[in-house]
Amino acid sequence: MVKTLMTKLEKIIEYAKALPAAQQDHLADDLVALMRTRNKAIRLSADEIADVQKALLEKKPVFASEAEILAALGERFS
Repeated sequence: MVKTLMTKLEKIIEYAKALPAAQQDHLADDLVALMRTRNKAIRLSADEIADVQKALLEKKPVFASEAEILAALGERFS
C-alpha cells in the first residue's frame, strides 16, 4: 500500500468538506476574498512610502499591536 502525504491545502479541504454547507459557503467566500487581495499589486501612496522609509530608518522600530493587526485584517483572520 502506497501512502501519500497530504499537503496543508488538502488537509484544509478535507476539514472544510466535513463542515455544514453554510459554513462551507462562508469559508469559500473568505478564501475567494483572500485570493483577490493576494493577486492585486499593492500600491502605496507617496505619504505611505514616506512613512515606510521613515520607519526603516528607526533604530528601535515600533510594531503594530495585536489589536491593531486584528483591526486591519478583521476578526475572522485571527
